[in-house]
Formats: sequence, C-alpha cells, structure tokens
Amino acid sequence: MENLKNNWVLVIGGVLLVFSVIFFFSARNFSEQGKFVEVKGLSERIVKADVAIWSLNFESKSNDIDVLYTEIERNLVAIKGFLKEKGFEDSEINMAPVNIYQDTYREALFRYNANVQLSVYTKKVDQVRSASKDTLLLVKKGVTLNGNSINFEFSDINSIKPEMLAEAIKNARMSAEQFARESGSSLGGISRGNQGVFDISDKDPGSPEYKKIRVVSTLRFLLN
Repeated sequence: MENLKNNWVLVIGGVLLVFSVIFFFSARNFSEQGKFVEVKGLSERIVKADVAIWSLNFESKSNDIDVLYTEIERNLVAIKGFLKEKGFEDSEINMAPVNIYQDTYREALFRYNANVQLSVYTKKVDQVRSASKDTLLLVKKGVTLNGNSINFEFSDINSIKPEMLAEAIKNARMSAEQFARESGSSLGGISRGNQGVFDISDKDPGSPEYKKIRVVSTLRFLLN
C-alpha cells in the first residue's frame, strides 16, 4: 500500500514537472512575441483601364402605342448606326428589355411611357473615350439621351498584385528597420501580416480611363 502511494506521488510529481516545463517555454515564447513593431507598407500604381462600359438611355412618350413603338425603333436604329460608325460591333452592343408603363392619371400628357437602355461593353477604351464626345450628333438624328455615362474598369488586377505586395512588404520592412535601429533593437522575422485591400479609384476627374490602384499592407515584425 505504501509503494502504491509512493508511485502516485511520483506520477503526480512527474506531471507537475512536465506542466512546469511547458509553462516555462510558453511564457518565454509569449515574452518574445511581446517584443514587436507593427508597421504599414504602401504601394501605388497608375494603370490604364482595359474595359469600358458605356450606357446610353432614352425615353419615349406617346398617347398612341403604335407611334411609341415607331419612335423607339427609330431611336434604336439611330443609336446603333452611330455606334457602328464609331467602330463598335454588334456583339459589343447590348439592349435591356424595354420598360413601358401606362400613366392613367387624368391630367397626364402621355399615356404610354418607355425607358430604353443600351450599353456598349468593350475593350476599345480609346474608341469609347473618343466616340462619347460626339454624341451631340445624335441630336441631329432626333435622339435625345436622358442618360449617357461611361464606367472604365481595370480587370487584370492579378497581373500586378505580386509586384505591388512585394513593394508594400519592402516599404514596411524599411520602416520597421528604422524603428529597430532607433530603439536599439535588431529586426526579426514577420510574426503576423495582413496584405490589405486593393483599392481602385479614378486617377483624376479629367481622365477616368486611368486608374490609381493602392494597397496598404500591415505587418508585425519581431524585435530582438
């Protein structure tokens, strides 16, 4: 019975020893992790958009549904003809379903109202930029646009991601190294990192086909 008691004492003592060792190294590691500097690294690029989405909208109103239909067809022919003259293909020109509604209000000027939306989805960015300046020609053809806007996009972000991330990390490391020197420490490895979100905005209002891409990465470096 005494031997059994002694064995239990040894087992408990061994378990306590193991936990003590684990706690010691964990505490030591925690202490080392507590010595760090967290910095941000910036990378920016100016790129040209490679996709343009050009939206053109018009309204037609009439008290006669046949007249309304004729006017819509005439406007569509004029707009599509204008776009083809500017070098766009049928495959690049899209039309949304025509939205027609009836105005039953007694004092309404027109019973039938239609809203027609067309768009050009193309990689011909320069042609869109140039053609959009000539939409006044549609007025000569009797077309009045109530919506005319262009959205330029850069779709190949993955082609520049690695280079930009490398630059952001490099800039973050330079900041961390400067901090380490001034604090009398030496810089260790990265213990935590957040690559950040790639933000795409217009370079300036006058040239929306050029985009500014920006990413800010946050990195934590250990200090020795």
